[in-house]
Amino acid sequence: MTTAVASTDVPGERITVRRMAFVFTPDIPENWADDNPMVTALMAGLSAVFPPGERYFIESVRHYADRVQDPELKERIRGFIGQEANHSKEHSAFNRFLDGRGLEVGRIEKFVGERLEALKKRSSPEANLARTVALEHMTAFLASALLEHPEVLARVHPTVAAFWAWHAIEEIEHRSVAFDVYKQFVDDERLRLRTMATVTVLFCTLSAIRTARLMGRTGNLLNLSAWARGLDLMFGRPGVLRKTLPLYRAYYRRDFHPDQHDNGAAVERAKSQYLGAISA
Repeated sequence: MTTAVASTDVPGERITVRRMAFVFTPDIPENWADDNPMVTALMAGLSAVFPPGERYFIESVRHYADRVQDPELKERIRGFIGQEANHSKEHSAFNRFLDGRGLEVGRIEKFVGERLEALKKRSSPEANLARTVALEHMTAFLASALLEHPEVLARVHPTVAAFWAWHAIEEIEHRSVAFDVYKQFVDDERLRLRTMATVTVLFCTLSAIRTARLMGRTGNLLNLSAWARGLDLMFGRPGVLRKTLPLYRAYYRRDFHPDQHDNGAAVERAKSQYLGAISA
C-alpha cells in the first residue's frame, strides 16, 4: 500500500517528514469515497489543486525563511517545506491515477498552477503569505473534520483512506508554521481577516464547480441521490463539516492561534490506524 522512504523528526513541534510512495491499484473502485460519486468527485477535485497549491505555500513561506532568527522556527519551516513537497508529489501521483480513469484532473491541476503563478507574481509577499495562512487554516479545518470523524475514512477504499489520513495528519502537524511566520513578519490583522473572507468565498465556489465538473465526467451530474447523500454527510445529520465549523470561525478572533484546537487524540488514533510503524 505505502512505502516510507525516510522519516525525519523536526525538534520541538513533532513535524515529521514522511517520504511516502502510495501505489494506487486497479482494484480501487470508481466511487472510492463513501461509494458516492459526489463525495468522490469533491475529494478528487481537492486533490487536483494540491500540487500547485502546496508549491505556492512553500514559496510564500520560504520568502521569509532567511530572515528567521529563532532556531526552533527555522526547524519548523524546514519540516513544513518537507511535508508540503511530499504532499505535492503524492497528490500528483494520485492525479495521474485519476487521469487514467478519464477524469482529466491534470487539466485542473495545470490551470490552477498557471493561475497561482500569475497571482504570486502580481502580489506582494505579504499578500501571498496571508493567502497561505488562510488556506493552511482551511486545510487544517478539513483535516480535523476528516480525522475527528473516523467513520468517514472507514467508508473510503483502504489505500485511498491511508493516503488522505497521512495528508490530514501532516496538515495538522504543521498548521501553525505559516501563521507564526506571518505574525512575526507581517502581523496585519485587517489583511489576515480580509484575506480569509475572500479565500473562503473562492474556495467554496471553485470546489463546487470542480465537483460538478467531475460529476459530469462520470455521468453523475444529475444524480440527485448522490448529491443529497453527499450534502447530508457534510452539512446534514452526520454533518462532519457543520460540526467542525467552530474551528473555522475561530480564525476571526483577534486572539486566534492554530494550535488552540486540541485534536491530538484524533491525530494519534489516525497515526496508529493508518501509518502504523512509520508514525511519529
